[in-house]
Amino acid sequence: MIRRSAIIASAVAVLAVAGCNNGDDATPTPTPTPTPTPTASSTPTYSAFPLSGAAELFSVSAAMSYTGDVAGPVTLGVAGTDSFSNRVRFALQSTVTTAQTAETVVRENTEESRFTGADLLTAPAAGVTEYVYRETTAPTTAGAFYQLDLLNNTVSGSVTSDAALALTRSTYGGWWRGDSTAGAKRVTYATMGYPTVATDMPTTGTVTYTVRVVGRSVVSPAAGASSVDKLSGTATLTINYATGLVNLSMTLNRGATAYGTFTGTGAIAAGNNQFTGSFGTSSTAGGTFQGLAYGPAAAEIGITFAISGAVTGGDSRAVGVVIGKKS
Repeated sequence: MIRRSAIIASAVAVLAVAGCNNGDDATPTPTPTPTPTPTASSTPTYSAFPLSGAAELFSVSAAMSYTGDVAGPVTLGVAGTDSFSNRVRFALQSTVTTAQTAETVVRENTEESRFTGADLLTAPAAGVTEYVYRETTAPTTAGAFYQLDLLNNTVSGSVTSDAALALTRSTYGGWWRGDSTAGAKRVTYATMGYPTVATDMPTTGTVTYTVRVVGRSVVSPAAGASSVDKLSGTATLTINYATGLVNLSMTLNRGATAYGTFTGTGAIAAGNNQFTGSFGTSSTAGGTFQGLAYGPAAAEIGITFAISGAVTGGDSRAVGVVIGKKS
């Protein structure tokens, strides 16, 4: 079970004690000056990365599935996005080494994976943008695996030297797992962190965010081997907080092969920290995206996306994240 942390707010009481007169003193007792009552700060405070201890984080997520042996065509499932909730949640550790015994946990609905230092495929370090856990159950179940890719900005003393990804209010994870060689496989990407308080959301101006994009795709041809690849590329994001218009564009590659271009629009309501959108008809394939603002005055942004449709090479599904901060 993933441990939960409770934040307990404390109240401060101010007591003024007045003196008293015994009736024999001709000099009246001075009236004490009341102590001013503290006023609550109008500026919210936010926790920050890297972590100082273990923490559980809820997320905005996107998920897809496929079934079959990638040596041939696979059966593609549904790809979609989900709003901020505890459906997909992560228990992250502030210290991650090969000697780590505390568990890093990811859970989606009723399915979960647990990892320790023995499962580290790529350890966090300044030159690493993602640290990776991978566990297999072979030869017990041929082809079964569980992999978790995490943005390297949460581990104390090992944060990535990539300034664009050394975010302090948001992070992401990608969870890829398979039941067996010919069985079902699932991919989930999520952004999580410290969401912007509704009263702290901007209501005027257009903001451009400097963002990065990452994800995973599966392409199933009519004949021949399927391809499961890590997605990379470029993305641009602007949000007009006066009108609520969100503009997102992505140019994606799967490995060394072009995957497609995707241009979408969305809407964010005044005072809301979440938004949704979809990719237009000029995009290579259709899909949706779901976003959430993080940190003071929406200083950082996290978006998950899901893509479904034909691309070069066959029918495809893809999920991923766009994440970054104000330019």
